[in-house]
Formats: sequence, C-alpha cells, structure tokens
Amino acid sequence: MPNDTISPNSHRAHPWRLLVAALGLATLALSLGGCPTTYPNCDNDKGCASHGEVCVANHCRQCRDDSQCTRLDACMTCQANECVKVPGCCKSDLDCPDGRCKDARCVAQCGANSDCPEGQRCLDGKCLAGDGSCSLDSECPEGQRCKEGVCTTPCEVAPILFDFNEYTIRLDQETPLQNNASCLKEAGATYTTVTVEGHTDERGADEYNLTLGQRRANSVAKQYRVLGVKGVGPTLSFGEEKPVCSGSGERCWRQNRRAETKVR
Repeated sequence: MPNDTISPNSHRAHPWRLLVAALGLATLALSLGGCPTTYPNCDNDKGCASHGEVCVANHCRQCRDDSQCTRLDACMTCQANECVKVPGCCKSDLDCPDGRCKDARCVAQCGANSDCPEGQRCLDGKCLAGDGSCSLDSECPEGQRCKEGVCTTPCEVAPILFDFNEYTIRLDQETPLQNNASCLKEAGATYTTVTVEGHTDERGADEYNLTLGQRRANSVAKQYRVLGVKGVGPTLSFGEEKPVCSGSGERCWRQNRRAETKVR
C-alpha cells in the first residue's frame, strides 16, 4: 500500500535553488539599472555638477572647452581639461601690480608724461611724483613709499595657503612665507603694525571656521616672529566671510584657505 505521508522537509527549498534564485535577482537588477556611477567617474555632466565640473571621457574634469572657464573668469582658458590663467591677461589695473590694464593686457603704467596724473611724470614706465624725488612718504602717490629719495612701490606680501582642515604651514608655502618676512623686514620703516588675517573655505560650521581661521593666522604670525619680523600684532579670523573666489569646488576652495598679511 503506497505511503502518502509528506516528508517534514519536502516544503523547504534546497540551498542550491536559493543560490540560483539570488543570482537571478542580481542579474535582473544589473540589466535594469546597473551599479550607480560615483564621482569622479561619470556618465554625463549631471554626475559632475555638484563639484562644478563637466564629464569628459567618463571622468569629471574642470572643463571641456574654454566656455566652462570664461564663465568664471574672462582671463581663464581650458588646457588639458584644467582652467588656467591666460598669461598677461587682465580685467582691471588690480591684475597688473606693476602697470595698468589696457585691452585685456598688462602694460606699463605709462609711456609718456601725458599718461600720468597731473603733477606726476613718467619714469621707466612708472608714474612718479614730480621729478621722482622725495623726502617723505606723503610726497609720493598713494600706495608708494619714499625710499632713498625715490617714490617706489613697496614689495607685496603673498597669501599663505593651507590644506583642507589644516593650520600647519605646508612645505610648498615655506618659501612664500620667508619671502614675505624678508619683504616686511626690508619695508619695516614704512609701517608700525603687521596683522595676519585667517580665512577658510565655505565648508564647515561658522564657529568652527572662525576657530580654524584664527589658528591659521596664529601659525603665520608665529613664523614671522621666528624670522625676525618686527611689529607683528594681534591676529584676526574672518572664517568663510571673505572669499577671494566665489565659486564652489576645489579650484575656489584652495584659494580661500589662506592667511593674508596686512601692514599699517
């Protein structure tokens, strides 16, 4: 007589059947959508938009052509998918510390006396007060100092840049900092106080960025004192409040992570 008793395990699937079912579901998921593409890889520009970049050969890059660079800065061009400044290009006289901006190119301040303001004359491409001689700073144009009887522009100090979330001096910033110190010591007779201002990029809470900016300013001021700079006064922090580059992404952030030196 046949045995109609159902085995207690007959309703359970065999392990190999479960494995086949799981592989089938995974294959179906891949065929429908595949794994999502993550930065810096991309399928289109949308995948790079959060970083202010574009998709080039399935990789997020700063630019594909000049249009991505010039919309941020008219003096930028696209080279090897990176935005770089066009040599000699300018937008205003501020871009030409030793001259003036004319037709988007930096040229000498003057070529003749008629190019200079009233009461100044052109000497070696620069507009100088009177005949170029002086005895006091007040006898020179704004921004110039009297040195050895001649109105001259004092040396300029460069911003010191920092890595993300760091306030120690980077190795590549040691030379600019030393150059700043030499400049400040040379021009010591023309100022009484050196103030260092710390800045951050836009990421992070306001309170944290103010603290980070203060630490960056303190690091630079400490090195100035070690290098013999006189008149180094209190330090300030502006956090993220005063960016020099208003865009988002590392190209701007690395410029905003800085300490600036001001003299009075």
